[in-house]
Amino acid sequence: MTADTESGSGIRWGIAGPSLALIALVAIYTVYWFSVTGEIRKQVEAFAADPQHGLVTGWSEFSMRGYPYRIEAAFIQPAAGAPDAPEAWEWRSERASIALLPYNLHHAVLTLGREHLIRYREPLGRGYSQNEIRATAEKAQASYVDLKDMPFGRLAIDINDLDAQHVRGASRTSDRAKLTRLQLHSRPALNEQSEPVPAAYDFALRAEGVTVESAQRVPVLGNDLSHLLMQARLRGVPATSHVSAIEILDAWRATGGTLAISDLIVKWGPLDLTANGELSLDEQKRPAGRLHARVTDFKGLVDAMTAEGLVKEDEARIALAGLVLVSQFQGNRSDEVQLPIIMEKGQLYLGPLAVARLAPLY
Repeated sequence: MTADTESGSGIRWGIAGPSLALIALVAIYTVYWFSVTGEIRKQVEAFAADPQHGLVTGWSEFSMRGYPYRIEAAFIQPAAGAPDAPEAWEWRSERASIALLPYNLHHAVLTLGREHLIRYREPLGRGYSQNEIRATAEKAQASYVDLKDMPFGRLAIDINDLDAQHVRGASRTSDRAKLTRLQLHSRPALNEQSEPVPAAYDFALRAEGVTVESAQRVPVLGNDLSHLLMQARLRGVPATSHVSAIEILDAWRATGGTLAISDLIVKWGPLDLTANGELSLDEQKRPAGRLHARVTDFKGLVDAMTAEGLVKEDEARIALAGLVLVSQFQGNRSDEVQLPIIMEKGQLYLGPLAVARLAPLY
């Protein structure tokens, strides 16, 4: 009887031991989850009550959820704005959520609702225009990874099937834009030794199926952009807490910031282009710099510019003959030519042809 009793007790303890350990782990994890979510709630509410860097936030409902797999802050009717910024911008949506993994609080995933409203103030010559953007997106997500000892970490944005209407208050005109997909990836730049490059960030941009519906047609190129791909490095990025695009661009220009494009691919109407080079903003806030470009079907592009009166026919004919000759010496295909794209003193040059004037970006 004694041996059987001890044997039975051992079997019961073998089952109860792991079960008790599992219950203890669940209890510890539950305490951790609620402790972290409580602290996140406090920080979010404190930020909303005491806006920092001019950023004002709000919502109609705020809750923490996701137990046990994630920690998620969910907002109903979220809003954000910068009333003191030059643009005095404001954003509103139907919902938004920020999700964190319990074991990695440095990685956040933002998911936005379908409908969005953006209001902003556009500086004009002697005043402002109160503009509005109403947009819907089938998918709008962003992923951010905080990196140690970096002012800004890794960012990825993915937007699908965007439909946006832009209304300008001053002119009472409106435009509509649609795009199939927009992706942006950014991270701190590293040198060949995998060391951070000061004040520099690498990014990749991809846009597909862009269509603009407007009373004004885009000259030569038309209103349909098939795709745009870009890999580039932003240099001289200022260490700033501004929440205004105008103030950030001003600070970037003041530090001598440049945009070094390693790869640019554009298919837009008759323009079929690949390029690389470096751009900046001049003192009047216009694009300035030089790109080394390869253009396919240059003749079709020149014909389109001539038909719309951007260049004179005799100038286009001479330029085209010269470029074709150069292309043959370069060993390119007969329909392909290499040429510089120059932005200088508010003028855009496509090879030897002055094709457009460049206005200040803001």
